[in-house]
This record gives sequence, structure tokens and C-alpha cells, in this order.
Amino acid sequence: MLRTRLFLNLVPFVVILMAIGVYAIALLARLAGNVDVTVTENYGSIITAQALQLSLGGLEREVWVSTTATNGANDDFSRLRKRFENDLASLPKTTSLPGERELNEQLAANYHAFQAALSALKSASGPEARRKVHQQQILPLVLSMNAALEKIRALNSKAVLTTSDHIRKINRDVTRLMVIGIAVALVISAYACYQLSRSILQPIRLLTRATAELGAGNWDRPVPVLSSDELGELALAFNKMAAQLQEYRHSTTEEIVRLHRTMETTLASFPDPIFVLNKEGRVELANPAATDLAASLQLDGVLPERLDGVARKVLESGDNFLPHSFNEAVFYRVNGAGKFFLPRILAMRDKQEVLFGVAVVLYDVTRFRLLDAAKTNLVGTVSHELKTPLTSVRMALHLLLEKTTGSLSPKQSELLAVARDDTERLLRILNDLLDLTKLEEGHADLHKEKVAPAELLQTVLEEMGDQVSAKGLKMNCAAEPDLPTVAVDRQRIRHVFVNLLTNAIKHSPAGGEILLRATLTADRSVQFAVSDQGPGIPEQHQLRIFDRFFRVPGQTKTGAGLGLSIAREITVAHKGRIGVRSSLGGGSTFYVILNAVED
Repeated sequence: MLRTRLFLNLVPFVVILMAIGVYAIALLARLAGNVDVTVTENYGSIITAQALQLSLGGLEREVWVSTTATNGANDDFSRLRKRFENDLASLPKTTSLPGERELNEQLAANYHAFQAALSALKSASGPEARRKVHQQQILPLVLSMNAALEKIRALNSKAVLTTSDHIRKINRDVTRLMVIGIAVALVISAYACYQLSRSILQPIRLLTRATAELGAGNWDRPVPVLSSDELGELALAFNKMAAQLQEYRHSTTEEIVRLHRTMETTLASFPDPIFVLNKEGRVELANPAATDLAASLQLDGVLPERLDGVARKVLESGDNFLPHSFNEAVFYRVNGAGKFFLPRILAMRDKQEVLFGVAVVLYDVTRFRLLDAAKTNLVGTVSHELKTPLTSVRMALHLLLEKTTGSLSPKQSELLAVARDDTERLLRILNDLLDLTKLEEGHADLHKEKVAPAELLQTVLEEMGDQVSAKGLKMNCAAEPDLPTVAVDRQRIRHVFVNLLTNAIKHSPAGGEILLRATLTADRSVQFAVSDQGPGIPEQHQLRIFDRFFRVPGQTKTGAGLGLSIAREITVAHKGRIGVRSSLGGGSTFYVILNAVED
């Protein structure tokens, strides 16, 4: 097996290195012991001899001073003498060299004679007698002891140098032996590796060549099996894999071709233009309708400017662009005919949720837009035609209630009052429909002026304060400081706020609180929000709350369902956004976001 071959090739190298290592460890251990014994003892003898020489010099000096003094030995002499005796007592313990013990014994004998001479010096009378004892007895002994100490130092210094030379010699021998051993191990290992590499690299080269051929599409070149070890098993596994890949390639190719044809047929069957864009915003795929549109608009691999901007925003944010209003429709001329398209841009992600492109679907809403325009015109015409006779009926009811034509019974007055109220309600609905029609047709006729957000809130607060108080509610108004101004039509935007506050008053419980706030958004726009403590709006109805005539199912409050639709159209005419945040039992917050204007 390959593992056994690798192990056997490494055995000689490991054995030689282990033998060299064991020999080196044993030699170094013995060398360390010799160095510890020899160098430590010799160095101790040298230090002790130096200390003895210093102490002896001090003693000799003090003895000379005492030859002329009359008060005998002083404290320094006693201290030096004690130190000399201690060092001398420790010197015999460190003798290991030939002749050193004799020098130590000679030193001890001289010191005993020195002590006897000191006794003679003390018993001598007069300075002349003490100088004579010093010259004849003490000074020769001092010189003799100094000579013995110098010999001890020289003998130990020579021993230290000899030990150093011995260590260097051993180091050279060990280095030579290790170099020879490593060289032999390298030669053996190199030969073994060469033989092993031949048996391993040849199958690997064949496998590499076969892999390259496989990558190039040549599936019919199997790898030869040269051994029964792991490399042989690898070659067998590779040949089996190549055969399976070849079979899978055939089946996958057929499936890919079938899927591609299915996709092309599916896209071609769509009458609406469909563009598929990559992450860079370039068109990678288009169906025939999209190709005709691109040819009519002379597009060069990109979308029209307006759609391209929206598509790039979707690529950056990853959020789908799904408009629900015909106001987002775009108009293009295709083959000489004008068409309206409602764009829907969908972000495309892989299994790891990584964005890799977008799909742009342009729904042809020309027919629906014409129908919507016809419906809007019909509603406007009908509302306008109904308004005139309804105004006459309203005037007649007022005249009857004022009893200008005669007296009325209580029952007649009650019936006429109900008819008058219903007439007033119908007129308000007709006026709302007419306003909504004008707004949807783009005939808003806005008279914009710069207004501070706090001023707008204060105006609405003053106008609606009495209604809030009459319902037993509280209203708090707050605006962030230093908000930028907004450009609005005061009368139109007042209608939006009044409608939102009227709904909040209508749905708030007794004793509740209504919050009217103005804040700055992240994109430097101004957000106006009206929050109530009402029952809230179910999530499934929040998308339709701004549709005309829509009312939340189960709601008991009266209303035609046009107020929020008009508020939305007025906000859109101001190029703003309107929305709602609500939850069941948690109240509702309607917000209007208007673009700020630089002063």
C-alpha cells in the first residue's frame, strides 16, 4: 500500500536522526556534568584566592600600622583577620587539581606561623622591637602566602582554559559527526524519495493529463491503472466518474436544450414586453415583444431612461417595484401607435438569496387606461349633470322648511328635514366626485407657496379644535424644531389634514387622544402624521383603504368612502406620498410625506 511505502522510505532517515540525537543528548549531558564540576570548582578557587589576597594585604597593612601605634590592634584588623580565616577555611573544600592541596596546606602552615608572629609582635616592647619582628617574621610569611595564593589562581585559571579547549574539541567532534550523519540520511532519503516519486508522480501526471482532457470535453481517454494501491484505486474511481459524467452530460444537455426551448416558447407567447437585466443593468434576455419595442425606441441594450432609473433602484435595494395605479404607466410609440405600459420590476435571487438581476415586465394597459379615462369622464359628466337638478331640489326643500309657501305639520317638517339632509349629503358626494375626477385627470390647478410645517399644523389645530373638544377628545400637536419648509396649495392640503383628522375624531373612543406631528425623514422630507386610539384597520384591508367608495367591512361609521381617495390624489398632485400604519386594537396612524423646499 502507498502508506506502507511512504513509511518504509522515511524509516532510514528517522533512525539516523534518532541515533544522532540520542548520542548528542548523552554527550551534552556528560559535558554539562564535567563543566559543572570543573569550571564551578576552579572558578570558586580563583574567587577564594583573590579574596584571601585582599584580606592578607589588609592584614599586612594593619600590622605595619600597629608597629608604630601604642594602642594595639583595632577593629579593622579583627574584621580582616576573621574574613581571612573564613576564606581560608573554605579553600580546602574546592581542591580538585594536582598540587593544589599541597599549596593549601602550605598556606595554612604559613598562616599559623603568621599568627605566632603576631603574638611575638604584641609581646615586643617598643617600636624598634616591633619593626624588627615585622621585618624578620611577618613580612616573609606574607610574601610566602601571597606566592601560594598566586599559584592557586594560576593553577585554576589554567584548568578553566583547559576545560574550554576540551569543550571546543568535543563540539567540533559532535558537529562533524552530526553533519556526516545528516548527509548520509539525506543521501538515503533522497534516493528513497526519488524512487518513491517515480512511482507516485507518474500516475499523478497521467491523472492530471486526463483531467485536462476531461475539462476540454474529451471523455474517451481513461487513466491507465498502474498499481493496486491507493493511486490505482484513484485511477479506477476517476475512470468511473468520467463515465458517469459523460452519461450525465448527455442527459443534462438534452434537458437544458428542452428547458431553453420551453423558456423561449413561453416568453415568446407573452404579448407584453419582458426584459431580463443583469446586475450591471444591461439587457441579457428579451422576448419578441420587447425586441420590437427596443427596435421602435432604438434602444442599445438598455431600458428607456425612466425605466432604467427605477430598475437600478431595485438592483440597489432589492425591493420589487409593483405599482397599482395607472399614474405610474409610461407612454411609448410602437410602430406608429401610442401605447401605455404599466411597469412591474421584480428582483431575481438565487437559492442563497443573492440578487443576480431583475425582470422588467411591461403590461400593455392602453385599453384599460382608455376605459379608466372613459369611466372618469362618465363619472364627471354624470356628477355635473346631477348637480344642477339636485341643487334645485335642495333649494325647494329649504324654501318649504322656511314655510314661505305655507304652514307644515310636524310630520311634514320632519320628512322634509330628512330629505334636506340627504340632499346635502348627495351634493357633498357629487362635489367630491367632481374634485376626484379633476385630480385624476391632472387638472389640480395647485397654487403652491412655501409654508412652515408648524404653521400648517397650527392652522389645522385652530380649525378642528372645536370638533375635537365637542367629542370629548384631546389633541396634541408637535413639530420638530428647524423643519424645512414645504411648497403646498394651502386650500388643497388643508382638505387632506381635515379629512384625516375627521376620520380620527370619528373613530376615537370617548376621552381618547389624537396626536398631530411633523417630523423629518431620513431623505430630508417632512412627514405629517395623524394618530388615533381607534379600533385599528385589519392588515388585509390596509392596501385598499385609499380606494374610492371602499369601507372597512363591519364598520358602523357613516361615510361615502371618497375622503381618503381625494386625500391621496391631492398628495400625489403635490408629488408626495400617503400611507397608513395600523393594527387591530392598536389605533391607526395616517401619514403624509411632502418634499422639502430649500429656502
